[in-house]
Amino acid sequence: MKQSVTDSLSLHQDPASWRALTVFAGYRFFLAGVLFVVFYLKLPPEFLGWVDPRLYSSISQLYLVAALILLIFTIKRWGYLNNQIKLQLLIDIIALTMLIHASGGLPTGLGSLLVVVVVAGGALAPGKLAAFIAAIATLAVLLEVSYSQIAGDGATKYTQAGMLGATFFVTAWLAQWLSHKMQSSQVLADQRARDVANLAVLNQHIISRLQIGVLALDAYGTVTLFNESARQLLGIERTIPGFNLKQVLPQLAEQIWLWQHHNPQPFTAFQARAELPEVRASATKLDSGETLVYIENTSAMAQQAQQLKLASLGRLTASIAHEIRNPLGAISHAGELLAEQRAEEPAVTKLTDIIQRHSMRVNSIIETILQMSRRKTVEPAAVVLATWLARFLTEFRELKGADETAIVLDIDAPLAKVAMDPEQLHQVMWNLLENAWHYSFAENSAPRVRVALSKSENEIVVDVMDNGAGVDDAVREHLFEPFHSQRQGGTGLGLYLARELCQANGARLSFLPDELQSSRFRISFPGEWQEYLA
Repeated sequence: MKQSVTDSLSLHQDPASWRALTVFAGYRFFLAGVLFVVFYLKLPPEFLGWVDPRLYSSISQLYLVAALILLIFTIKRWGYLNNQIKLQLLIDIIALTMLIHASGGLPTGLGSLLVVVVVAGGALAPGKLAAFIAAIATLAVLLEVSYSQIAGDGATKYTQAGMLGATFFVTAWLAQWLSHKMQSSQVLADQRARDVANLAVLNQHIISRLQIGVLALDAYGTVTLFNESARQLLGIERTIPGFNLKQVLPQLAEQIWLWQHHNPQPFTAFQARAELPEVRASATKLDSGETLVYIENTSAMAQQAQQLKLASLGRLTASIAHEIRNPLGAISHAGELLAEQRAEEPAVTKLTDIIQRHSMRVNSIIETILQMSRRKTVEPAAVVLATWLARFLTEFRELKGADETAIVLDIDAPLAKVAMDPEQLHQVMWNLLENAWHYSFAENSAPRVRVALSKSENEIVVDVMDNGAGVDDAVREHLFEPFHSQRQGGTGLGLYLARELCQANGARLSFLPDELQSSRFRISFPGEWQEYLA
């Protein structure tokens, strides 16, 4: 029983009950105003206040003032709700009973005004309080009838008062039952609304934490939603949705257009910018008419494909190396013998030099390919880049005879760690530094080569820059293709091998021309493999 009372009290402290009481307070103020105005302007019905005009005038004025005060108290939500309900309903019963008496009693029909009060009590008051309000209204009607009888009215109206009292109790019970049903429905609706809101927050949290990028587009191509992964993978500079996809990411917008027009192969891997990872999109149509686009980083798939490619390359090179190197050795040996036998003939010497030089170049290419095919399985380890790069550059400077002003190291993330095979990292960096040193200008006052370690978004990046003339646009398209080199005596496999090694370790090697048109090669280590201790 105690728990039931507690539940009822807590139920009637909610904002919905206050709003219902405010509506009833507004009705009271309107009713009091009508009763006052009709009497003073002598509008019909004429029986208002005809028995005792002075009493009616006083009570109607007090009732109007009280209604205004109670409306203010209710709007401000002053006091305890149940006390407010009791006080207001008692004032209504007393005031209306006196107005009914001053107007001629129950025959005027004004007793129906008390039914509204009882209904309000049944809807607003918990449990037995509704029955108490009905009992008070019934008692007030009986007192009014009894007073009229004693005052010498002559007509007995107890039957009418009894019927009205029974009506009070019935309407109170019905109002209580309907109020309980409505409150239960409201509680259920509020619970469902909270569940939906919580589910929306949960979905938003899940989407924001997904490694896969998510974009939502309306029928006009406007981005209505995107998560953090999509912003990073596509390089979206905006932080809030509401922009047109075609203006920001035309390449992705074109693929979605092809998909919407049933192109057989609409989605292909692409990079939003050169420094961003390669991604692939997929899309689905929602019942609401929106298009949901998924953006997936292809690094993991590229890494697996790279392992398969290297395994196939290993089997291929193992099977043909012997067949190539034996004839190549015979050609080289024959050239050496010919050069020894015809050393006095300049024309023959020139031709044998060509044979020897190109034999050495072919042999170098075979050695490089064999080195790739024999590469051991990737064994990533935690590498503290700042310390590792300092040791590596010291080794490279010693080999090139350079000082610290020629090859400099800039560190913005001194505690950055990445997961990569140290031997393969050494090979990648050696290829990049060798290229940068070869194409740099020794006579420039600036450092010939600069290596920078920094943190960008959720990635650790290592940049290798030189002060050279940069890379032509025509060459840039084939920069990472094998056997494509402008370097005298080069095999064209250095950058290709460096990118392959990076992909095998889950990293990404890209070329970024800077504002001075010099060369900048960047190794980007993915965020899920990095550990950054700032």
